[in-house]
Amino acid sequence: MADLNPATVIVAEVLQRLAARPFEPFVLVLSNGSRHEVPTPDHCTVQRFSRRINVDHDDGSFVTINALHLAQIELLHKPAV
Repeated sequence: MADLNPATVIVAEVLQRLAARPFEPFVLVLSNGSRHEVPTPDHCTVQRFSRRINVDHDDGSFVTINALHLAQIELLHKPAV
């Protein structure tokens, strides 16, 4: 039987986006309105059992997100050069 827990579904969607080829950069939007860009698959790891998503930022900082606080996943559109 499929696990339809909302956190499991969200984690599965993030894993699908990270595995997509070609990879499309995306933004994780949290319930508090904060936004975390995932420009490459190397910027994000997923802890499946604890349902946590880690996003590493280029400035050396990182955030650990409880999947239930993920409100939206948006594609990251870079401006045309």
